[in-house]
Amino acid sequence: MNEFSQIDMDISDAFQKKQMDKVCSLYYEAANYFENKADIEAACFFYTQALVMALEENHELKEKIIYKLEKYGRSKDETIN
Repeated sequence: MNEFSQIDMDISDAFQKKQMDKVCSLYYEAANYFENKADIEAACFFYTQALVMALEENHELKEKIIYKLEKYGRSKDETIN
């Protein structure tokens, strides 16, 4: 089992137990995993999911996640003129 498979199982487990603060941390961990693999699309997907949870839970990772999304230009809605 690779590292991401374990993170994925941990995310599912935390969701089932309704441990949303843990889900946020695990999404952030998954994003870092993909960022380290240079898969920025996947990383930003997980950073976005982490941000949703961070905003809902007022999680301490909120500012770090926003920074990461801004770093990759994912903080602005390009569809709004």
